[in-house]
Amino acid sequence: MENSKPFHEVANGDINVWVDEGGAICIKSREPFGDPVELAEHEALELANLLIRLVEELRN
Repeated sequence: MENSKPFHEVANGDINVWVDEGGAICIKSREPFGDPVELAEHEALELANLLIRLVEELRN
């Protein structure tokens, strides 16, 4: 990972999410060829809930 902050894996590690030092939420696909990452319904909900939680943490 590019930074030492904790990060979260979604979609069996195909997507990494973290908050950088400036407070931006970063999302990175781990797909080596730049192809889209397909999310099942439960993975999309997991990502959405994670993003909501991170925004709420940043607001506090």
